[in-house]
Amino acid sequence: MTPAGLEQDSHAAGSRDAKQEGRKAASLAVGALLAVSLGLTAALLVFSAYQYRSQVISEAENRSIAIARVLEEHAARTLGIHASTLSHMEWMVDDLGWDRIDNTPLLFERLKAMAAQSPEVQSYWITDETGRVRASSYEWPMRPLNAGDREYFRAHLYPGTMLHIGPRLNGKIVSDVFFTLSRRMELPDHRFQGVAQISLLPSYFTDFYRSVLHGSRDVILLMREDGEVLVRNPMIAPEDSAAIGHFPELISAPDRNGIFRTVTPSDGIERLLARRKVPDLPVYVVYGTDVASIEAAWRDRVLPYALTAFPALGLLGLLGGIALHRSRQAVNAQEALRRANEALEGRIAERTRHLDQALADKEVLLRDIHHRVKNNLQVILSLLELQAQRSPELEAPFSEALTRINTMGLIHEQIYRSTGISAVRLDNFVEALAGHLNSFHSRPGRTIVIRHRVEPVSLDLNRVVPFALILNEVVSNAYKHAFTGRCSGTIDIAVKAEGGSLHLTIEDDGTGAPEPEDAAPPGRRSMGMDLVRAFTRQIHGEYHFTRGAGTRFDLVFPQEADPA
Repeated sequence: MTPAGLEQDSHAAGSRDAKQEGRKAASLAVGALLAVSLGLTAALLVFSAYQYRSQVISEAENRSIAIARVLEEHAARTLGIHASTLSHMEWMVDDLGWDRIDNTPLLFERLKAMAAQSPEVQSYWITDETGRVRASSYEWPMRPLNAGDREYFRAHLYPGTMLHIGPRLNGKIVSDVFFTLSRRMELPDHRFQGVAQISLLPSYFTDFYRSVLHGSRDVILLMREDGEVLVRNPMIAPEDSAAIGHFPELISAPDRNGIFRTVTPSDGIERLLARRKVPDLPVYVVYGTDVASIEAAWRDRVLPYALTAFPALGLLGLLGGIALHRSRQAVNAQEALRRANEALEGRIAERTRHLDQALADKEVLLRDIHHRVKNNLQVILSLLELQAQRSPELEAPFSEALTRINTMGLIHEQIYRSTGISAVRLDNFVEALAGHLNSFHSRPGRTIVIRHRVEPVSLDLNRVVPFALILNEVVSNAYKHAFTGRCSGTIDIAVKAEGGSLHLTIEDDGTGAPEPEDAAPPGRRSMGMDLVRAFTRQIHGEYHFTRGAGTRFDLVFPQEADPA
């Protein structure tokens, strides 16, 4: 076998190995995509479940806090009003005195009327400093009754405690369950005078709590500072029970923004509790949300997504297996397509090489044409210069022709040197033309400086010749006429693009030279001015001269050629 044949066999083996590696890579890619899709779907399900759990717990916390605030406001208003009533009762005692209270039903009638107007009040009581009940809203004259053994009386024996919340009690006259709100009464010298006390019905608070209870297993507690429960809804003990619970741990438990989680001792149910202290009163309100109901709400919210996600995972796995099988088929089809594409690309590449070669030959030919034109113009320029030297009388008329021919030669030189052949960069061209004009018009003993500020814009070949000849005529005219009698001067050339137009400005600091036509001898038209007019119309522009301390020429024409 020849070395060429061995090399072909080696290339063929390498191609087969590459195909096999490609098939393996495609299968691995589809398998990896399937694994990532399954893992991502499962991760999204777990993340969504976690997010929903946090959301449900946050909603329960916010709801519990909001309800606790309502309970706090209700307790503050209700108990606050009755705290003011106790002050009013002390004033009535001071006004009437014990003798009138014992001998007339006046205070009894007032207290009875007040009790009738307040559904939460069971009764009003007034005891003296010995604990003897001197008046109530129940009866008059008052039967012998002593409250010295009651907590609400003993709590006021010593100064310092003006308001006191008592525990649940059974009445001595009527067996209703109540809890007390009491106030210490004092004489002007601050000696103990007795106690004014209001018996409040827990049932009134229970009815209100029932209206704000959110869940069937939620709980509302009204508690004293020592943890004694005054009101509970729902009740788990008989309504007429005096003691329904004492849970100081619910008062002392640390919280986070008024929220803590614990098992309520009364029924063993874990709850999320919101605790609020009633302002200016030794009492708390607690609202508890059943944790099991929060978990159930979370499961109810996640379950539809889980029921959708698990079948989706199975379907995704099935589709992934189908995709893996199809990917292998696609690799084989792609291999056949690749072979066909290679053959087609070979033919296209061969055709493209011919076209590129033809295009390169054309560009070389055009460059060569421009180079030859430039050389021919240089020959013509040299012949004219020789003729002008032999005939001095022709030097003046030939000078203008020489500059115009040189300008056209510069254009072809710029085209020959540029990377493209469809446009000429004005900044490079103006710099070359300025150097030529300065060299051509220089005279011993006179220094004229040309400064140029040209933006890097390009101009198409159809318009660069008129533009260059206009520039040549105006600058040459400035050299001839602007600096008469002067040995120095400056000519400024500026080109800028603005608003879709090109702006050419040529300005000298000479003596205010006339327009080329004005400088012509009488009876003769200026050829330079005729050229300026003709070339300006050719590029669809407008121009004007401005005379002052010097002369300024402005030309404006479209930056893009007219498609017509």
